[in-house]
Amino acid sequence: MASFVSANLSHELSENFVTFKLTTVIRFEPKEVGHRWLLQYQFMEEDPMADDKLSPLRPAESVGDVNPGLKRHYIIPSKEEVELSYTEEFSKHLVDTEVGKEEVYAKVDVLPLEAPEGFVAGRTRTNITVVDV
Repeated sequence: MASFVSANLSHELSENFVTFKLTTVIRFEPKEVGHRWLLQYQFMEEDPMADDKLSPLRPAESVGDVNPGLKRHYIIPSKEEVELSYTEEFSKHLVDTEVGKEEVYAKVDVLPLEAPEGFVAGRTRTNITVVDV
């Protein structure tokens, strides 16, 4: 069963952009090493009513993509514990969804693309990083 050892989200601000960095460590069973997996993550803005999905694209730019904020990467682990790091850049106005600071986190999944018996998906949520846009 693939499992997350850690999942951390941080960010940096520049003049017009917020760059998020997702770093995660995933542990695989010996029998899962060398097989294809899908790592996917979605940035979310915490909200008292319902958390908002964040996307680096405006709705008009994402025609045809049901969820342009869902990022996907294919991996084939070569060892039992793998550290992965990804960055995503957002225009500040796309992150600024409400008055005050934004509380952003990521939902992260690792899914088996080859499904021999016993391969189980893993899921986690990162820490919250507070963005003052």
